[in-house]
Amino acid sequence: MIRLYFQQALYHLRENPIITWVSVLGTALAICMIMVLVITFQVRLVDCEPEVNRSRSLYVSAMSVKNKGGSDGDSSNARMSVRTGRECFKSLTTAEAVTLVSLPEKVRVSLPAGNKVTADMVQTDDAFWHIFRFRFLSGKAFTKADSDAGVLCAVLSAAVARRLFGTTDVVGKTVQLNYVEYRISGVVTDVSVLATSAYAQVWIPYTSTDIARLAWWEETVGQMRAVILARSAADFPAIREEAEQLRRKYNDSLRDSEVFYRGQPDEQFANLYRKWSETPDTKAIILRYMLVIAILLLVPAINLSSMTLSRMRRRMAEIGVRKAFGATGGELIRQIFFENLLLTLFAGVLGLALSYAATFLLNGFLFNNSTNAYLSGETALIPGMLLSPWAFLAAFGFCLLMNILSAGIPAWRASRMNITDAINQR
Repeated sequence: MIRLYFQQALYHLRENPIITWVSVLGTALAICMIMVLVITFQVRLVDCEPEVNRSRSLYVSAMSVKNKGGSDGDSSNARMSVRTGRECFKSLTTAEAVTLVSLPEKVRVSLPAGNKVTADMVQTDDAFWHIFRFRFLSGKAFTKADSDAGVLCAVLSAAVARRLFGTTDVVGKTVQLNYVEYRISGVVTDVSVLATSAYAQVWIPYTSTDIARLAWWEETVGQMRAVILARSAADFPAIREEAEQLRRKYNDSLRDSEVFYRGQPDEQFANLYRKWSETPDTKAIILRYMLVIAILLLVPAINLSSMTLSRMRRRMAEIGVRKAFGATGGELIRQIFFENLLLTLFAGVLGLALSYAATFLLNGFLFNNSTNAYLSGETALIPGMLLSPWAFLAAFGFCLLMNILSAGIPAWRASRMNITDAINQR
């Protein structure tokens, strides 16, 4: 019986090719637009290599400092110093791991008498390699002993290693970073700039430079940010509470200043939309996204429903004839369901393929911004960033529901009509 329903559905879809293709393309484009929006949203939110722990990470990207007893509005906003990071965040006991990371900076990477490149470098510590998961092509990350001792060692991305040496098998060799010699401890696969917390092309221990001394305002302000890994998301409240206790203890040790975080540590979503002193209104941001998605779904769905309804009205006579030959109302409704399921299924697969094609073709338009323009890396996409089965199923289900309702309601009414009225389309 199901096979017969599908055969009948294919026949009716071929009978009106123009309306069929308009319906297919309309549904496909609606799903495509939704998926492109979801993909641009989730590439910065979902757990994917190397930021595999986004769902259980907290971030402190900036902080504020003011004179003791002053108002929050009369403050300066900047990155934290190494000292602030160590005393306020590295000391957390409720967290699984905490790393301090500098912002990417341009560095000249060269061989003593050979090739040279300009790359994006960050300074961090050994905990960085625990929080983020990189695929090492050769060697390994620098260790806690290396970090504590300030050893001049570096991890390179594959692109930098190949441009300098022509290979990634370079562990133990030496490169010059701004004319300072560093030993290569490992080489990792290239990282997309969309991995905003983990991205770099060269990683070194911050203890190997003088960044700890580059601090001001009672050594509270500097060039670092903190990433905190919780054992589970359920520990976020406890981590925030302990961070607040450490902040107060730290402020007590300061003579004239006090630091505060304006609602941080943030989860990944809030961290993406934080702008210095402005605490992001995450509910308003989510509401805007939901409104855009609703518009992208409803406008094409209403137009497609009108076309489907018009097509069904022209089939009232057919339904009346089938009813006269003994077809039950249930059989008529099932046929309409399978017909629209086939139409929406084909459109959904086409829409999903179009969304991936559009995401790759419009990569620069969708993901480049003023921050990325400064960086040397690529806005590369990996499968883990693109797969969003729940978003696709939601968009597909909505389009299927609209198509079934617009076709099913007239079919249900016709199945309950007097046979003569249905045949005469009254």
